Amino acid sequence: MSQEKDLSRRKFLKSGILAAGALAVGSSIFHTQVAEAAPEGGHCEPAKFPYPYVQRDPEKAKVDGYAGYGKLKCSYGCFEAIIGQLREKIGYPYTHVPTEVLAWGGTGAGGWGTLCGALIGAATAINYTMEKKDADKLVSELLGWYCDFPFPQYEPPAGKALEYEGKLGTSVAGSPLCHVSVSVWCDATGMKAESKARSERCARITADVAAKTVELLNAFHSKNFKAEYKNEAVDDCMQCHGKGRSLENTRGMMDCQQCHTDVDPNDLVDHIKRSWNMLD
Repeated sequence: MSQEKDLSRRKFLKSGILAAGALAVGSSIFHTQVAEAAPEGGHCEPAKFPYPYVQRDPEKAKVDGYAGYGKLKCSYGCFEAIIGQLREKIGYPYTHVPTEVLAWGGTGAGGWGTLCGALIGAATAINYTMEKKDADKLVSELLGWYCDFPFPQYEPPAGKALEYEGKLGTSVAGSPLCHVSVSVWCDATGMKAESKARSERCARITADVAAKTVELLNAFHSKNFKAEYKNEAVDDCMQCHGKGRSLENTRGMMDCQQCHTDVDPNDLVDHIKRSWNMLD
């Protein structure tokens, strides 16, 4: 009986030692993984927002944005072109930003043709580096520039095009919406919306938008940013339709007359009368 007790005690001690050893190894692996995942200094707390910024290269943003389109389309391409440069130069906290999460913005958000995907990626990148009140100003300037810019301007090296080689026709969208931007370009060039030429155009737009965004970020963070975009047609419309005005029935900064073609800009008085009659 005594021998049996000794044997049981030895088995118990042996199993306890093995369990403790396994726990120690597991704990060591866990702590090693946490240490590897943690940023400099070993802290796991979220980084203070906004994130830091250093001057970046617009030309590199063009190349990276174009390449990014080839991976996960426009929204990701533009976001990665900007965040990727900051990740390379600054490291943490940009090493913890999963840029693939912006892939949803392609084709104007899940194929809906709303805000241009390149603008979605660009605006998100802008917001990482500054407070909202400042980000709103830069995003507004970027969207205004987009409306008036003759896309596309970027041309990849000969033989390196993603979808379509050669020079592409340009157009001014007059709108930040993917649907409008594509349609205006197709009308201007005779190309089809589902063609490789159109896809190539969007890849090159991604490059153009990424570069412009870096230019705006560089200007803001060097205290040289000054908003320039202004749309007088919108200002005219908001005299009646904007906040605190007689109608106050809309919001926004997009060109009203691009869609509301029934409004004659030379006869605003008549338009106002018709608006009031509609309310009556």
